[in-house]
Amino acid sequence: MSSSAGILSQTLQSITNTKISELRQQRDTFAALKSKLLASVDNVAEPEARVRLLLAEIAGCTPENGKKLENFEDSDLYGNIGNLSLKNIRRFLDQSRYDASVTDSQLKEWEQELRLLLEQRTRKLDYADLYARLLTEWLADNSAAVTPPPEAAGSERGESSEEPFELVARTKLQQLREMFESYVFTPLETDREVITAHLDSLFQHEDAAKALKKLRREVEDIGTGLTATSSPFNENVLTLCIKGLLKNDLLTEHKKTLLGEFLQNKIVLTEIADVLNMRFAGLESWGWGEEGISVEPRKQLNGKYRVMMDEDILQAIFLHYIGLTWSVKTKEALRRIVQNNKVWKESNVPMSRSEKRRREYFLGDSTASTQGLAWTKQNRYEMDYFLAQLPDSVEAGARGGYDDEEDDNASADVKSPIKIRQQLLHQLASELLIHRALHGEVAVVQSDIQWFYTSLSHSTIFTVLRYLGMPESWLLFFKTYLETPLKMVHEGQESEVRPRKRGVPIAHAISNFMAEVVLFVLDFSVNQEAQGTLLYRLTDDMWIWGDPATTNDAWKSIRRCVDILGLTINDKKSGSVHPGANVCPDLPKGSVTWGFLTLDSEHGRWLIDQTQVDRHTERLKRQLISSKSVFSFIQLWNSCVGRFFKRTFGEPANCFGREHVDMILSTHKRIQERLFAEDSSTGRTVTDHLRGLIAERFGIKDVPDAFLYLPEELGGLSLCNPFVPFLIIRDQLLASPEQPMEDFFEQEKERYKSARDLFNINGGWVQKSRGGFVSALERHSSPTTKGEENFMSMTEFTQHREWTSLELKNTYEQLCRTPWTDNINMSTEVMAAMDRMTVTRWTRFEGDQKWLLQLCSPQLLQQFGGMSIVDKGLLPLGVMTMLRSKRVTWQEVL
Repeated sequence: MSSSAGILSQTLQSITNTKISELRQQRDTFAALKSKLLASVDNVAEPEARVRLLLAEIAGCTPENGKKLENFEDSDLYGNIGNLSLKNIRRFLDQSRYDASVTDSQLKEWEQELRLLLEQRTRKLDYADLYARLLTEWLADNSAAVTPPPEAAGSERGESSEEPFELVARTKLQQLREMFESYVFTPLETDREVITAHLDSLFQHEDAAKALKKLRREVEDIGTGLTATSSPFNENVLTLCIKGLLKNDLLTEHKKTLLGEFLQNKIVLTEIADVLNMRFAGLESWGWGEEGISVEPRKQLNGKYRVMMDEDILQAIFLHYIGLTWSVKTKEALRRIVQNNKVWKESNVPMSRSEKRRREYFLGDSTASTQGLAWTKQNRYEMDYFLAQLPDSVEAGARGGYDDEEDDNASADVKSPIKIRQQLLHQLASELLIHRALHGEVAVVQSDIQWFYTSLSHSTIFTVLRYLGMPESWLLFFKTYLETPLKMVHEGQESEVRPRKRGVPIAHAISNFMAEVVLFVLDFSVNQEAQGTLLYRLTDDMWIWGDPATTNDAWKSIRRCVDILGLTINDKKSGSVHPGANVCPDLPKGSVTWGFLTLDSEHGRWLIDQTQVDRHTERLKRQLISSKSVFSFIQLWNSCVGRFFKRTFGEPANCFGREHVDMILSTHKRIQERLFAEDSSTGRTVTDHLRGLIAERFGIKDVPDAFLYLPEELGGLSLCNPFVPFLIIRDQLLASPEQPMEDFFEQEKERYKSARDLFNINGGWVQKSRGGFVSALERHSSPTTKGEENFMSMTEFTQHREWTSLELKNTYEQLCRTPWTDNINMSTEVMAAMDRMTVTRWTRFEGDQKWLLQLCSPQLLQQFGGMSIVDKGLLPLGVMTMLRSKRVTWQEVL
């Protein structure tokens, strides 16, 4: 057990060992008592006496032996056998003394049921023991760490066949270091005058100039207000900052552990606040220190390496607060630019005053803009995608950044990073369907910036910040921040200290603030230069779509602005698709992908890239083989198959249709076949493979699916079933994503016909939006409608659909909608069994867990006498929680 000391406290480890020891003692005691009881019963000839003996002695076989039978007759453990209860059997036995209607066959049936009850208790204790042995194996696996797998055999000289991979890994890491150094220690001086001239062109109009003046005043106020803050650090601020740091990858796991301990100690937080308040009071003299900050490649959860700084914990908290404050307040100020319709261009040309009057005249409504799709898209852009890397509040900043891999920071009021990305995918897919149906052609472009954080020019950052009104005192502070004294670490050796001259430190709140402010220039440029096009951007990942000609202009704007800012488009990750459109020569030639989805260039359908899936499946296979314990195997499976693949396949929605779910189900079947092809003798599934592992390592055969799938609180191993989450939503999805637009066109024709008929029937009277009527005289006196007796044409009626059509907005929302969970119908028997449990309730389980419980219920009720396999009190769930909190890292990715 000493190998697990890095994970567990001595107290928790001791409790775990005690639980396992007591469990084995209970199992041995029960086995002995059960054997003695059955031997005694076998020596009794009369059926009634056999049942009475079993019933009388059954309480003595429990862990709490010595208690009276009445205490167990209605308990969760022994209360019921099938449709009978122990109390009923006892009372029926009393009846049999006098009443011959209680037959021998009934007595024999009760005897078999009581024997079955003992067998079920045996099986529960056996699986509790297996659970303990599996946990012991996991603890011995040194915190469930997964190492790169060995090959089947080495060379004849006994050399490890891992050497080629290790050589490649070292070479790749060295190349990463060299590339990093070539960027950060070589300054890139961009042309400040060119950047300033470009910004001037964006704010040249009167309304824009007024907005810029107000923005500069607000940015200056942010700086002066923050500087004037007295003692900004207190327990609440520190708690928020620490939670934010725990969510990102800035600090090492060891330092995150220390941060977690700080949160539990108010005295420590008070001392830290005092130190940081003194540091803040001397802000103008702040520095990193002459000794320099160590920098080295650090592996992320996705297996990729990023060059990270290893800085002091207090320094990290101090800088996080400053970055968070600037981020929240600057986002508020810049958002007002987007909300100013005199400055920020609309992506759809709004109606003129004359057009509005004609619609009122013919249709009797003023067409509120909030009913239209154009308003919905603009509002969603402002709230969810604009400067998405910056939090909307200090509290939201404590939930982590927009590059989080896990979806465990979602809340009712703040969408998680993963939710934002999936929502954007649904919006893209839905708008492509709508735009193509309305206009016959559409284009979409995907791109990102090469080595974005590392390549950012300091001169660009300061030119933009100064232009927006940042005070000089803060520019000096940020100059010190950016020119970090770095010392590269390679194989334990540190290089000389050199100041950073380019790029920003990764995973810092200040860096995110600077990056987003610089890229706001890109957002604004595309909007102003490409007819109000919205650049959907999550950090440096970019998407634009819509009319091919306008999209082409937007792409030119992106390339021009990126060049002005001193950045470089990543051509390898740039691509375009324009189904139904003529060739667009200026757009990038690559494909458009999202995770494992690829946009079909001919039909505009989203398909799963099976080549990518196969590549990741092979990596997963090698990593699964290297798992040293069953629990580490399951943890890796759940992380990769249950979360990674699920996310990269795209969350199902109506815009993808039912076909998308069918593709996912077929792909998961194919993944299992490829993973377990060598186990074809026992079946090509993860459950068969695990049964084989358990039989091989622990000698227990025929492990039921229920033991593998059930959640821990019911005594199962919590294995993820990749099929069920999609099966419970499949029927709720549209069979055809094109159907909503076909329905829309029919609704639109009907609405036009109804409006025309109403106008013709009313003759000289047309209803106003206010509910009243305007006379023929007043109608004919209007300069825009004078003499109009013929109803507006269908072309005019549909001209401004995105502003006026509530039906189109509803169609869009229908396409973006994700399916609800259609829970499995629960049998009366299962519900009754769940009601008898005291440890948990049916309503606490997710839809896929309910599905599996119902599916496995015959097995559970027959073999274990209820819906749980192992009694919750017997399980060391404390250590399980700690072990499962360790997140899995992909191997072999550089």
